Amino acid sequence: MRYAITDIHGGSRTFMALLDKINFRYGDELFLLGDYVDRGPDSMGVLETICNLLNAGYDVHPLRGNHDDMLLRFILNEHDMYSMMYFDEWGRQTLQSFGVNNPGAFPVQFLKLLESMPYICVETDFVFVHAGLNMSVDDPVRDSDVIEMLWSRNSTVDTGRLGGRQLVTGHSIETMDVIRGSLCSGHIRLDNGAFTQMQPEMGNLVALNLDTKELIIQPWCDGTAIV
Repeated sequence: MRYAITDIHGGSRTFMALLDKINFRYGDELFLLGDYVDRGPDSMGVLETICNLLNAGYDVHPLRGNHDDMLLRFILNEHDMYSMMYFDEWGRQTLQSFGVNNPGAFPVQFLKLLESMPYICVETDFVFVHAGLNMSVDDPVRDSDVIEMLWSRNSTVDTGRLGGRQLVTGHSIETMDVIRGSLCSGHIRLDNGAFTQMQPEMGNLVALNLDTKELIIQPWCDGTAIV
């Protein structure tokens, strides 16, 4: 089976509970659409789980989200306009979850993981990206810029420009009704704002079985999030 999960946001216990709930195993394929860090209490635990899955030979495709990109730019001191204020907004608490107080001490294995994450993944029937694509260009997959892929909130999708593929994203928090309604559209949206703790309409980490279009829902179980 193939699954997609997005916007875990430091919820390592919630992430593990959802992996258990979908019974993720060898032979399955997992597409992770970014935003593993910030907000929740255990950003390190989320990245550690991803590293463990990859090292154990599971078929996992972690893409980069805007929060992961800000953390990486902060660590490397290669800022853009979004990452300049990262430390004051989320970075201080996120670094503490890794047991460090300055970016120079950030664990190398997790730095390499962040650096290795692509912005987009294209399959025969789906395009996966954290936020969105630029649908005003002839080839959105090839010609969308990084800002669009990490930060866009444009919900309009022309599947013809995606070769008939559905676009699957996170980033923009939606109710479960909107998420369910998107499953048969050109743009599947999977972010239910797990950290918001506003169950049942929001506050869940959601997995999509890409083969059956079944949604598997895991309420947040990582305590109070830092929004």
